[in-house]
Amino acid sequence: MKKVILAAMSLLCLTVSAQDPATAWETLYPAIEKQIKAPEFRDKDYNILDYGRQNKRADYLYTELINTTIERCSAEGGGRVIIPAGVWMTGPITLKSNVNLYLAEGATLLFTDDLSQYPLVYTRWEGMDCYNYQPMIYAFEQTNIAITGKGTIDGGAENANWWRMCGAKKYGWEEDQNIISQRIGRPILMEWNEKGVPVEERRMGDGYGMRVQLLNPVSCKNVLIEDVTLLRSPFWVIHPLFCENLTVRGVHIQNDGPNGDGCDPESCKNVLIENCFFDTGDDCIAIKSGRNRDGREAARPSENIIVRNCQMKNGHGGVVVGSEISGGYRNLFVENCVMDSPDLERVIRIKTNNCRGGVIENIFVRNVKVGQCREAVLKINLVYEQREKCQRDFYPFVKNVYLDNVTCQKSKYGVKIEGYDDRCNIENIEVKDCVFNGVTSGGNSIKGEVKDVRFINLIINGKPCIESQPMSLKMALSEMKRHPDSWSVDHSKRLHWSYSVGVEMDGIEAAGSRYGVDSIRDYAISYADSLVMPDGEILTYKSANFNIDHVKNGRLVMRAYKLTGEQRYLDAMNRLYTQLQKHPRTKTGGFWHKQIYPRQLWLDGLYMGQPFYLDYANNFLTGKEQKKAYDDIAKQLLTVGKKTYDPATGLYRHAWDETKSMFWADKKTGQSQHAWGRAMGWYIWAIVDVLENLPQDHKSRPELVALLKSVADGLVKYQDPETGLWYQVLDEPGREGNYLEATCAAMFSYNLLRANRLGLLDDSYRTAGEKAYQGILDNFITTDEDGTINLTQCCQVAGLGGGNNERRNGTFEYYISEPIRDNDGKGVGPFILASLEMEGMTK
Repeated sequence: MKKVILAAMSLLCLTVSAQDPATAWETLYPAIEKQIKAPEFRDKDYNILDYGRQNKRADYLYTELINTTIERCSAEGGGRVIIPAGVWMTGPITLKSNVNLYLAEGATLLFTDDLSQYPLVYTRWEGMDCYNYQPMIYAFEQTNIAITGKGTIDGGAENANWWRMCGAKKYGWEEDQNIISQRIGRPILMEWNEKGVPVEERRMGDGYGMRVQLLNPVSCKNVLIEDVTLLRSPFWVIHPLFCENLTVRGVHIQNDGPNGDGCDPESCKNVLIENCFFDTGDDCIAIKSGRNRDGREAARPSENIIVRNCQMKNGHGGVVVGSEISGGYRNLFVENCVMDSPDLERVIRIKTNNCRGGVIENIFVRNVKVGQCREAVLKINLVYEQREKCQRDFYPFVKNVYLDNVTCQKSKYGVKIEGYDDRCNIENIEVKDCVFNGVTSGGNSIKGEVKDVRFINLIINGKPCIESQPMSLKMALSEMKRHPDSWSVDHSKRLHWSYSVGVEMDGIEAAGSRYGVDSIRDYAISYADSLVMPDGEILTYKSANFNIDHVKNGRLVMRAYKLTGEQRYLDAMNRLYTQLQKHPRTKTGGFWHKQIYPRQLWLDGLYMGQPFYLDYANNFLTGKEQKKAYDDIAKQLLTVGKKTYDPATGLYRHAWDETKSMFWADKKTGQSQHAWGRAMGWYIWAIVDVLENLPQDHKSRPELVALLKSVADGLVKYQDPETGLWYQVLDEPGREGNYLEATCAAMFSYNLLRANRLGLLDDSYRTAGEKAYQGILDNFITTDEDGTINLTQCCQVAGLGGGNNERRNGTFEYYISEPIRDNDGKGVGPFILASLEMEGMTK
């Protein structure tokens, strides 16, 4: 007992964490599979011909012979009841515990259409409790039962008998022929359900026209249905109800009648459906848990169902959840199935409405190959059966649906979602690494409110689908669409070693890596690949220029090296580290910004040099050499902070001139005149990068954390209260000509969010970061007709001096005069990274 309890608790824990698809497939899936075990039987055969003779009359019913043999077998401890080759007409059969009803090859059980042979028993009909005609093979509260063998179970249904009871002319019903049909019984049963009429009083049978299921085990444990062929069912073919530990394996189902669902587990737990063939007049597999009041009051969800290696031909849906799903559903795994028919309407379908209620969650689908379907590969419909008469204030909720590696060659839509306009009851839907060709509508259809619907590396008609991607991927794919060559982002006209291109590649690479989209990650890495030669030489890079900007891309080279292990990348990093070793410094020990900017420290330079410096130290230096690097990195960050801090504003000025002689420098402090937005963006980014990777026990960590808080406090102080953004010239908010600028906003948002996630800043700073991110979406993101998005209001460039270039004098007028453009790499990169933080997906 203790082991059983522990196993159940373990499965519950896994269920809770099943929102991560990788974890679900690796842990929950095998845990469910382990729970499902086929029943075992005593090695004893009971051939029905050993207990009775075969009758020559074609209409003779073997009902009594079969049932008494089953009862004998069960009473004696169980075994196998054999139906030998031949056609055996029968009325309803009742299975008993420990009995395997075995149909030999060539055997056919053919069921009579004489309604008088079918007594009333408890069941559910379309998810509603009732007493109706006994299903053709029925079991109630039995344990260890099976239906196996290569024989056939034929319900005998056709338009001349059972099927016309559906009340549809195409199946033989005619109004003037006085045919009793479900047009009478169904609305009555639905009314009883709505009113809560006790089930004992819900007696259908004669006069109600309610068809029977072919197989209907009810409240049974340890059930096996294997290898049999199932034909011509009056209603649903396999309908396990309230069952636990059910296996349906190798079954061949052909049933093109009305409501001819193939296999409908209802309020069942731990179910395996594998290696089956479905050709049905309705859903191939439809998972259910009761309709409306009956389902809600029973509160018995279906859960833990695996469907694998099945073939679906015709049907309204391949694998469906609903619509009778009021008890809810959780944990469906579908894999390695093949579907193909112009009459197969949907591949994966969730259908329900606000009569039902219930939560449908944790649906995982992978490796499904579809030739064609009529409507959609994935359809989620919360407004199914709008004319149903019921109390309509039980709103269902659908969440955590994942499709991975599903291909389809023809459909009307890829994904079709129909939610509610006044509430969001659909969330966390992910379609990843899927290819949908021949999509006649051209794409997807989403109506109503949804949250976190993501299309990750979804290809429709040969093109990446940008709509409903996570914002990080949406921006990455937009840039990839605009710039097929990675080197051409940031308005680049030629291949060259550019820190601005590298900043954008950092963001794109992070998005591709985190979401597992190799094509996006490889796009970013291709930039390093195109510039690093076999001997480690970097095209257009000249170490003698001692330009600290040119060190920054060493981080992208580091990722390329870790992905490929290629020696050329290590050689390139060694070249960049050599530059740092030789790079000229101020007397305070800081790297000059450039050779052409002697003895100057710019906030920009801290981001350009220190993060790669630290990465290199962590990966390739040891001992005293490594410790010396750590100390140097921390000291430079702290020194620049002291030299550029403006106590009057709490902000940090763009740069500091050690000589105090440059035309842009204050003659007493050496500081430039203003705090420029992007300069502080580079600075906070450098500090957070270093704190994330510097050893926890380093002596300078407390000072660096205090520095980070000082920078963040200044940013929060100057954050525009209305938009959550920042001005180009930080310390002159609202001044005429000043403007809200995108690149600094993206950098600030990203690093405030990340610093909070890393535990470096409290939640008030995360709030500021979230407000900034929303401000970016509201003010800077635009969408083109083709669905690509843009980041607008990006300052192209700003600097100080450069020889006698006195135009770059650091005045307010100078900063607002520099060009503004869309999709600058220095904004796109941090925007993608900020998006990853908001998506909660960054490592």
